[in-house]
Amino acid sequence: MKVEIISEETPFEEFFHINKAHLRFEHFDGTMSKEVSRFSIQKSDAIAVLVYHITRIAYILVKQFRYPPYHHHVDPWLTEIVAGGKEDGESDIDAAKREVKEEIGYTPLKLSKITTCYVSPGILNERVAIFLAEVDDTTKVSNGGGAKGEDEDIELIWIQKDDALQWLESQAVGDAKTIIALQWHLNREP
Repeated sequence: MKVEIISEETPFEEFFHINKAHLRFEHFDGTMSKEVSRFSIQKSDAIAVLVYHITRIAYILVKQFRYPPYHHHVDPWLTEIVAGGKEDGESDIDAAKREVKEEIGYTPLKLSKITTCYVSPGILNERVAIFLAEVDDTTKVSNGGGAKGEDEDIELIWIQKDDALQWLESQAVGDAKTIIALQWHLNREP
């Protein structure tokens, strides 16, 4: 299938970039579309980590302020899995280990990849690699709370595995990466 880029511009460039393209794309019947405009928010890839405490049989989630939900009159202090952007040249695994340590204060005993996904492919190019990290009391290295200098204010939320499905169902609006990771883990583990 073909895409013909007629022109591209970047009308906004700060923490992320917004690209605007004039393009044509091939239809499934082989014909080309008329010229259309499409936007793409360009942002570095991210990682997300479901942290599972293997001896307490509980998930450690993080609660923090998120500005976008504020506009939907939803509680903007969301509870979600550990997540963050990848730094230049950083591997997914190294980013996952760094974020677990910064946000919750543990070093993973084991780190397994669950999947990689787009959260909103209609507008956002960011891919999120989702991991499962297993921890126990011996791997705690700090109190977590977020990276210094990133204006993070993080509260740790413990959810017993037996209560996780009920917790998910009680969310007015949930976070996609958290829903994906918890459902994956709950469906895989006895």
